[in-house]
Amino acid sequence: MKNSFSHPDHFIAFIHSIFALRNSDKNHWLKKGVLTTTSVTAIPSARMVIIRGVNEKIHLEIHTDARSNKVLDLQINPQAEILFYDPLTEIQLKCFGGVKMIHSGPLADAAWEKVPESSKKQYTTLLAPGTVIDHSKALAYKAHRHFCIITLETHGIEYLKLGDPHQRVRWSLKDGEGILENLVP
Repeated sequence: MKNSFSHPDHFIAFIHSIFALRNSDKNHWLKKGVLTTTSVTAIPSARMVIIRGVNEKIHLEIHTDARSNKVLDLQINPQAEILFYDPLTEIQLKCFGGVKMIHSGPLADAAWEKVPESSKKQYTTLLAPGTVIDHSKALAYKAHRHFCIITLETHGIEYLKLGDPHQRVRWSLKDGEGILENLVP
Protein backbone atom coordinates (compact mmCIF):
# COMPACT_ATOMS: atom_id res chain seq x y z
CA MET A 1 0.00 0.00 0.00
CA LYS A 2 1.39 3.39 -0.98
CA ASN A 3 0.74 6.23 1.42
CA SER A 4 0.29 9.87 0.51
CA PHE A 5 3.18 10.97 2.76
CA SER A 6 6.52 10.67 0.96
CA HIS A 7 8.69 11.92 3.83
CA PRO A 8 8.37 12.31 7.63
CA ASP A 9 8.55 16.10 7.21
CA HIS A 10 5.54 16.01 4.84
CA PHE A 11 3.55 14.08 7.43
CA ILE A 12 4.44 16.55 10.19
CA ALA A 13 3.54 19.48 7.88
CA PHE A 14 0.13 17.83 7.35
CA ILE A 15 -0.33 17.38 11.11
CA HIS A 16 0.56 21.04 11.68
CA SER A 17 -1.95 22.10 9.03
CA ILE A 18 -4.87 20.20 10.56
CA PHE A 19 -4.04 21.42 14.07
CA ALA A 20 -3.88 24.99 12.71
CA LEU A 21 -7.47 24.65 11.45
CA ARG A 22 -8.69 24.18 15.02
CA ASN A 23 -7.94 27.84 15.78
CA SER A 24 -10.71 29.07 13.46
CA ASP A 25 -13.36 26.43 14.20
CA LYS A 26 -14.95 26.30 17.65
CA ASN A 27 -16.14 22.73 17.05
CA HIS A 28 -13.04 21.38 15.31
CA TRP A 29 -12.41 17.67 15.99
CA LEU A 30 -8.91 18.36 17.36
CA LYS A 31 -10.22 20.56 20.21
CA LYS A 32 -11.33 17.54 22.27
CA GLY A 33 -9.65 14.19 22.65
CA VAL A 34 -9.57 11.10 24.82
CA LEU A 35 -6.63 11.15 27.23
CA THR A 36 -5.56 7.67 28.30
CA THR A 37 -3.29 7.04 31.26
CA THR A 38 -2.46 3.98 33.33
CA SER A 39 -4.16 3.97 36.72
CA VAL A 40 -2.40 3.13 39.97
CA THR A 41 -3.88 -0.38 39.66
CA ALA A 42 -2.33 -0.76 36.16
CA ILE A 43 -5.70 -0.47 34.42
CA PRO A 44 -6.09 1.92 31.46
CA SER A 45 -8.06 5.04 32.38
CA ALA A 46 -9.58 7.18 29.62
CA ARG A 47 -11.42 10.48 29.76
CA MET A 48 -12.37 13.36 27.46
CA VAL A 49 -10.17 16.43 27.68
CA ILE A 50 -10.10 19.86 26.07
CA ILE A 51 -6.87 20.65 24.22
CA ARG A 52 -5.94 24.18 25.33
CA GLY A 53 -2.91 24.62 23.10
CA VAL A 54 -0.59 23.00 20.58
CA ASN A 55 2.94 24.17 19.82
CA GLU A 56 5.29 23.63 16.87
CA LYS A 57 6.59 20.37 18.40
CA ILE A 58 2.99 19.12 18.65
CA HIS A 59 3.10 19.25 22.42
CA LEU A 60 -0.54 19.26 23.57
CA GLU A 61 -1.63 21.33 26.58
CA ILE A 62 -4.47 20.32 28.91
CA HIS A 63 -5.71 22.01 32.08
CA THR A 64 -7.00 20.01 35.03
CA ASP A 65 -7.60 20.02 38.76
CA ALA A 66 -4.28 19.07 40.38
CA ARG A 67 -6.11 16.60 42.64
CA SER A 68 -7.66 14.62 39.77
CA ASN A 69 -6.96 10.94 39.20
CA LYS A 70 -5.20 11.68 35.91
CA VAL A 71 -2.57 13.70 37.79
CA LEU A 72 -2.00 10.83 40.23
CA ASP A 73 -1.78 8.38 37.31
CA LEU A 74 0.77 10.57 35.53
CA GLN A 75 2.89 11.05 38.66
CA ILE A 76 3.33 7.28 38.80
CA ASN A 77 3.65 6.69 35.04
CA PRO A 78 4.31 9.89 33.05
CA GLN A 79 3.28 8.37 29.70
CA ALA A 80 -0.05 9.01 27.98
CA GLU A 81 -1.96 8.97 24.71
CA ILE A 82 -4.55 11.36 23.33
CA LEU A 83 -6.92 9.93 20.73
CA PHE A 84 -8.86 12.10 18.27
CA TYR A 85 -11.44 11.06 15.68
CA ASP A 86 -13.16 13.00 12.91
CA PRO A 87 -16.36 11.27 11.77
CA LEU A 88 -16.57 13.47 8.64
CA THR A 89 -13.15 12.57 7.19
CA GLU A 90 -12.90 9.25 9.05
CA ILE A 91 -9.44 10.15 10.33
CA GLN A 92 -8.23 8.78 13.64
CA LEU A 93 -5.17 10.43 15.15
CA LYS A 94 -3.35 9.13 18.21
CA CYS A 95 -0.61 11.24 19.82
CA PHE A 96 1.56 9.53 22.43
CA GLY A 97 4.52 10.43 24.58
CA GLY A 98 5.72 11.62 27.95
CA VAL A 99 4.03 14.27 30.05
CA LYS A 100 5.18 17.25 32.08
CA MET A 101 3.02 18.81 34.77
CA ILE A 102 3.17 22.37 36.04
CA HIS A 103 1.31 23.28 39.24
CA SER A 104 2.74 26.71 40.01
CA GLY A 105 5.06 29.42 38.79
CA PRO A 106 4.95 31.91 35.92
CA LEU A 107 3.67 29.47 33.28
CA ALA A 108 0.83 28.26 35.51
CA ASP A 109 -0.01 31.85 36.47
CA ALA A 110 -0.11 32.96 32.83
CA ALA A 111 -2.36 30.03 31.86
CA TRP A 112 -4.60 30.70 34.87
CA GLU A 113 -5.10 34.30 33.74
CA LYS A 114 -6.46 33.00 30.41
CA VAL A 115 -9.03 30.74 32.07
CA PRO A 116 -12.48 32.35 31.81
CA GLU A 117 -13.77 33.59 35.16
CA SER A 118 -16.80 31.32 34.82
CA SER A 119 -14.48 28.27 34.56
CA LYS A 120 -12.08 29.14 37.39
CA LYS A 121 -14.59 27.97 39.99
CA GLN A 122 -14.15 24.36 38.78
CA TYR A 123 -10.55 24.40 40.05
CA THR A 124 -11.50 25.57 43.57
CA THR A 125 -13.86 22.90 44.90
CA LEU A 126 -13.32 21.95 48.52
CA LEU A 127 -13.32 18.25 47.61
CA ALA A 128 -11.23 16.62 44.89
CA PRO A 129 -12.80 15.57 41.58
CA GLY A 130 -14.33 12.09 41.81
CA THR A 131 -15.06 12.33 45.55
CA VAL A 132 -18.39 10.73 46.46
CA ILE A 133 -20.83 13.36 47.74
CA ASP A 134 -24.37 13.49 49.06
CA HIS A 135 -26.57 14.43 46.09
CA SER A 136 -28.64 16.78 48.26
CA LYS A 137 -25.71 18.95 49.31
CA ALA A 138 -24.27 21.83 47.33
CA LEU A 139 -20.60 21.86 46.36
CA ALA A 140 -18.37 23.98 48.57
CA TYR A 141 -15.60 26.16 47.16
CA LYS A 142 -12.55 27.88 48.57
CA ALA A 143 -10.22 30.64 47.42
CA HIS A 144 -7.23 28.36 46.74
CA ARG A 145 -6.89 27.05 43.19
CA HIS A 146 -5.95 23.46 42.34
CA PHE A 147 -4.82 24.19 38.81
CA CYS A 148 -2.41 22.06 36.83
CA ILE A 149 -1.12 22.19 33.27
CA ILE A 150 -0.47 18.82 31.67
CA THR A 151 1.64 18.87 28.53
CA LEU A 152 1.87 15.78 26.37
CA GLU A 153 5.29 15.93 24.71
CA THR A 154 4.45 14.02 21.56
CA HIS A 155 7.03 11.36 20.68
CA GLY A 156 4.82 9.60 18.18
CA ILE A 157 1.67 9.97 16.12
CA GLU A 158 -0.40 7.21 14.61
CA TYR A 159 -2.66 8.19 11.72
CA LEU A 160 -5.50 6.03 10.41
CA LYS A 161 -7.63 7.09 7.45
CA LEU A 162 -10.60 4.85 6.77
CA GLY A 163 -11.45 4.38 3.12
CA ASP A 164 -10.82 2.06 0.22
CA PRO A 165 -8.14 1.14 1.00
CA HIS A 166 -7.59 2.15 4.62
CA GLN A 167 -4.31 3.95 5.26
CA ARG A 168 -2.31 3.75 8.49
CA VAL A 169 1.08 5.28 9.25
CA ARG A 170 3.09 5.95 12.38
CA TRP A 171 5.50 8.83 12.83
CA SER A 172 7.89 8.60 15.75
CA LEU A 173 11.06 10.17 17.03
CA LYS A 174 14.08 7.86 17.04
CA ASP A 175 17.37 9.38 18.14
CA GLY A 176 15.94 12.85 17.49
CA GLU A 177 14.89 12.06 13.91
CA GLY A 178 11.38 11.65 12.61
CA ILE A 179 10.68 8.17 11.21
CA LEU A 180 7.57 7.37 9.16
CA GLU A 181 6.38 3.76 8.97
CA ASN A 182 3.52 2.23 7.00
CA LEU A 183 1.35 -0.04 9.12
CA VAL A 184 -1.24 -2.65 8.27
CA PRO A 185 -4.58 -0.89 8.95
